[in-house]
Amino acid sequence: MQPDQPPASIAVLRLSALGDVVMTVPLLRTLQKAFPQTKLYWIVSRPFHTIVEGLSGVALIVIDKPRGPLSYWRLYRQMRAYEFDWLLVPQASMRANLVTAVTRAKRKIGFGALHSRDLQRWFVGETVPAEPEHLIDSFLQFATYVGAREPVLEWDLPLRPEEHAWARTQVADCTGIKLAVVLAASKAERNWPVARYRETLERIAARWPLSVVLIGGPGEAERALAGELHKGLRAPVLDMVGKTDLRQLAALMGQVDALLAPDCGPVHIAQAMKTPVVGLYAVAPSKKTGPYLEPQWTVDVFAEAAATILQRGPQRIGWRQRVHDESAVRLITVDGVVDKIEKLFEHRGFELKAGCTRVG
Repeated sequence: MQPDQPPASIAVLRLSALGDVVMTVPLLRTLQKAFPQTKLYWIVSRPFHTIVEGLSGVALIVIDKPRGPLSYWRLYRQMRAYEFDWLLVPQASMRANLVTAVTRAKRKIGFGALHSRDLQRWFVGETVPAEPEHLIDSFLQFATYVGAREPVLEWDLPLRPEEHAWARTQVADCTGIKLAVVLAASKAERNWPVARYRETLERIAARWPLSVVLIGGPGEAERALAGELHKGLRAPVLDMVGKTDLRQLAALMGQVDALLAPDCGPVHIAQAMKTPVVGLYAVAPSKKTGPYLEPQWTVDVFAEAAATILQRGPQRIGWRQRVHDESAVRLITVDGVVDKIEKLFEHRGFELKAGCTRVG
């Protein structure tokens, strides 16, 4: 809906999670280009705000996750200090609904029916058209709806020089191709078996000059997976699991040559840092939440998983369909992943080890 005149203020409400927060940045960039005189705000959750803290031209409103009556009262008091012309809500959850309810805005705009859930329609006055599209495109639909016709697919995460310098120092001793690897997603059903990661990396390292950079959170499960991968792996490894905050993680992504990962937040951080991703997708389709800029390197067996595990053919797979079964990711083969990595390395112009020949 094209406005008669630019609004004085626009707030975007996207609280979480990590990958979704990173994928929201192009929406802010698009709004900045279309409405350069408008004051932009971003309502974001405290665990994830640091990755976008300092984003040029955007004022962050950081909220804590409400955990009881007193925290809801604090949230109410915090948000009643603001009044916006427009509130865009590209997040459909009951927590986002509650924030929407206590936020004053002349227009409140939420998802259309395909992407909406948790009764979001009751908390907004308008909804954007909904298509079966990538999540970034669904966010950009908000910009289109309010009159911003030219999408801006830029991130420019606000990392400081010292954070880039720190990342360069960490990988200074890594030789050859630096391949970052994530072993654990937020849900175990998305995790590819560690033994297959090990076999994949051994095969790649036999032909290409490879350094593995392990990344992940500080949890015991992720540390255990990292330790399991180390056993018998002959390729050199820089183990950074549990040793980075979100900004350091982003800086590190800017220093590696590629990322191998399941469906997780670091995939989108890598994309924001212009690092190609070999993504592993089975529980959900990569066309919805996978690497947006270079999807050709993704290994996606979602349709096969839906057919073999759920007994659902293409015509019976809804846009919200998920294959919540740990056997789904096991449909991804080592051969398939090795093939994608090697094609990516060839595309990037990396050189094989001496004595190795190209195949195919």
